[in-house]
Order: sequence, then structure tokens, then C-alpha cells
Amino acid sequence: MKAWLRPNCNDQGLRLLKRGRMLLFFALIFLFGNNINAQDFHYSQFFNAPLHLNPGLTGIYNGDIRYMGNYRSQWVKVPVNYQTFTVAVDAKFLKKTFKQGFFSGGIELNYDQAGLSRMRLIDLNLSGSYTYTFSPHFLMTLGATGRIGQRSFDESGLSFNEQYTDIYGYDPTASNGENFAKTSLFFPDLAAGINFRIQDVETTALVDRLDKRSKVDFGIGVFHLLRPDQSFIGTSKSPLPMRISPYMMGTLMLGDNFDFVLNGTAQFQTSYREILGLAGLKIHLNRNLGKQFALQLDFGYRYANEFGDALIPGIEFFYNGWEAGFTYDINISDFNIATSKRGGPEISVRYIFRKVRPLPIFKICPLI
Repeated sequence: MKAWLRPNCNDQGLRLLKRGRMLLFFALIFLFGNNINAQDFHYSQFFNAPLHLNPGLTGIYNGDIRYMGNYRSQWVKVPVNYQTFTVAVDAKFLKKTFKQGFFSGGIELNYDQAGLSRMRLIDLNLSGSYTYTFSPHFLMTLGATGRIGQRSFDESGLSFNEQYTDIYGYDPTASNGENFAKTSLFFPDLAAGINFRIQDVETTALVDRLDKRSKVDFGIGVFHLLRPDQSFIGTSKSPLPMRISPYMMGTLMLGDNFDFVLNGTAQFQTSYREILGLAGLKIHLNRNLGKQFALQLDFGYRYANEFGDALIPGIEFFYNGWEAGFTYDINISDFNIATSKRGGPEISVRYIFRKVRPLPIFKICPLI
């Protein structure tokens, strides 16, 4: 197949072809081919999208139920921007019989749309995990995720080489010369992962007074174990490559009101390589119960394949059980000729619900 994706408009298509900054752009955006080397969407705030990072992070938080939402808009400066949206919830299943650990479960819904073809991915993920507590300071979690996904595209917004002639220019009524067996497909998938948590915690405290905050999570998630077929052409198959995501997320308590936060991950999917790290300073402005408020300033850097990709400043707010984060990608790769360095904003919101334990008998969750 020899298709370039162009707007379905005669004048606009010619203008884009004549502008040098757009030539680079169209060389980099999604191209259809006999095989589709699909890649997963990503978040700069990967630490605020834990179920997408590792099924082994299901239930790893201080509380009983966690609600999460993420939104990312990328490359709004160019005409084929990307948008990603995630909503998720996970919960612990604490039982007295689980003396050495606990089970957790979660559900996640993802929506991703990219490019002129409006390539869409919608998937529903069900995750489960078991956390074994070697001690209040050291925990290990094994997790797995089952997934049902749909991938689709719309060819009405595309134009192809066969529709351009030297005499008449672009003819939208001409045949595009392509033969797609389908424009939508469903597929099942599986993922698995392991997480280790080391933390400094007071297990005798009924409430969280934020006086023991140092912790570190590290582990690895492996996605697309079934390698589902992603091809829209009936004569060939295109297995979705496995994605491997090692990571480390740590908080170091510097004093009564200051923490140093460091989060890093590497994503590997066939030839695609991404390394992303963010460092932050968290300031606890109020640690009184019922009025706990903190502010965190972040700065990160993403390295993709062999090139620097983006600088990522950000800010996060924490109020009792609520958390909200905002980051903005500043594009520094060669692609900034099309984006004017505007990578795009990303927003995350999270709420952690904690049940009130009756006195004098209560079950303390060992996680901070």
C-alpha cells in the first residue's frame, strides 16, 4: 500500500503539501500498511494512571476505594491531534482470614483517538491482585488484567495517491485503490505484573497524620500477552506487540513539611523505546486532620527512541482524599517544526475513599 493521509479537501490538501513544516508531519503520522505496528497510548503522569502501568499496582494505596480519571490532548497545533481519556476505580477486599495479605480488584475504561483517520481504541479492563505482606514495611503484589478492546478507523477523512492526478489534482470521487476487509475489530487480551513496596509506616495509627511518608514502589508490567491481531486487511495479520513497562516511584520525607518525589519508567514495545522521569518537591502546607493540604511542583523529561522528545513541567494539589495534577509537554524533538513546541496538556484527578473503622476493633491497611 502506498497511501499518504491527507485532508479530504482539494485546496487544503495542496496547501499542506506545499508547506515544508507539514511535510515532516505527514511523514511521521500514522500510515496504513499491510501490517500495522500499533503502539499503546501513554501518559506523562504515568504514576497517576497506575492500572495502565502495571496490574500489580491494583489496590496499592492508603485507603479502601480509589477513583481515577486522566485526560491527555496532544499536538493541538497540527490538524491531526491525539486525545486520550481514562476512568478507573479499584478497591481492596479486606477479610480477617487474610492474615498475611489482601485481594484487590479494579476496572478501567480507556478511549484513545488519533490522526486524520480518527483511529479509535476503546477497551475495558478488569484487573485483580493479591498483596502479600512480609512485614508492615515490605509488601509484594501480583496482578493480572483481562481486556476486551475495539480498534476502528474512518476512511472518509482520508485521501490517497490514486485520487491525485497531474491534470485534475485531487478527485474525491476517484477510487482510492485500497481494499479494507473491515474498519473495526474486537479483540481479547491479557496483562500481568509484579510490584514491590518498601515503606516507613506506623501500623498502630488509626488515622493518617502524614508523619511517616517515605516509600518506594518498583516493579514491571507486561501487556498484550495474547498478541491480538490488529490488521484491517483480511489477507494478513498484524499481532499487537507486547509492551514491557519497568518503573520506580519513590517519596523521600525530607522534614516535617517537605518531600522529595522521584518517578521513572521505561516503555518497550518492539522498536519503540521511551524513558520518562519526573522529579518533584512536595510541600505540606497543612497536616491537620480534615484540613490536610499539599502542593507539589514537578519537572520531567521524556526520551523516545534515540531522541529527546519533551520537557514536562507540572503541578499537583492534594486535599484530604482528593488529588489533582496538571502537566504540559513542551516538544523538543524535530517534530516541533510542526507543533511549535506545543506537545499538549494532561490532567489527572483522583479521590481515595477511606472507611471509618470502629473502636476498639478495626482493620488497619498497611499501606501509606
